[in-house]
Amino acid sequence: MNQMRLELEMFYRQEEKNSLLVRLREKSVSGVFVGLTVLAMAGWIYLLSSMFLKFMLWWFS
Repeated sequence: MNQMRLELEMFYRQEEKNSLLVRLREKSVSGVFVGLTVLAMAGWIYLLSSMFLKFMLWWFS
């Protein structure tokens, strides 16, 4: 009886560790997605602002 209880406790501890690893992996994947999205948005802002600046310099020159 005691042996079975110990085995169950070890199983639940292992499951808690796995769920923690899964949660950390999910958070890191979403973090990478957000980082890449922000980087892409910054790239578009840089591209459009540089094109707008070149247009303004061409217009007023």
